[in-house]
Amino acid sequence: MKHVALALALLVSAGTANAQAPQKSLAECGADPANQYLRLSPKEFDQTIGMGWRVIGDREGCEQAGADLIAMYRDEVLAQYIAGLNGHEAQLRASAGDLPKAAELYRRKLIFLKAFAEESQDLSDVVYVEATIAYLERDRAALEARRAQLAALPKPDGYDELTARYVSDNPKAAASLVWPRNLNVVDGLIACFDKPYREAYSAACQPKPPQ
Repeated sequence: MKHVALALALLVSAGTANAQAPQKSLAECGADPANQYLRLSPKEFDQTIGMGWRVIGDREGCEQAGADLIAMYRDEVLAQYIAGLNGHEAQLRASAGDLPKAAELYRRKLIFLKAFAEESQDLSDVVYVEATIAYLERDRAALEARRAQLAALPKPDGYDELTARYVSDNPKAAASLVWPRNLNVVDGLIACFDKPYREAYSAACQPKPPQ
């Protein structure tokens, strides 16, 4: 009986030692709102002592909150960085004449854009990239269909107010934010459909803005 009692005592002790600390919420761990963390650079968020996810995740009971914060950063910040890089690489690949690789990269970017559009209810960037893919794949009918779709998109609620605030800090961006965004670029791809991408994408192929 003594051996049995000792075994039970060891099991209870082991269970106590391995007991999981109660997990707290992001707010309880000081990470709500999370915007202060989402504004950090990838290096600051992941590698800098005293910043980023470690401020939360290294606290006992905040491991789950730290993991949630990392997932949030990956999905909202890193995904945006990667989508942007894919788009810029695609432009350079297309300019160099590698249209299949450029189309593949734009399709990767579409994954992020479609997910973002579900939240923002703004499909303009999705349709613009689909139009660009149609140009790269030499599908004029699809390109013209996307152009019609882009031109018909309703302006999102609050768009003018948001762009006005952005343009006040970035005056040079005014032309690119005229609704629907990038319609002039798609018009250029159609007008210069048989030209190399670098030329078709340039302002020389795009309609002149009204004076």
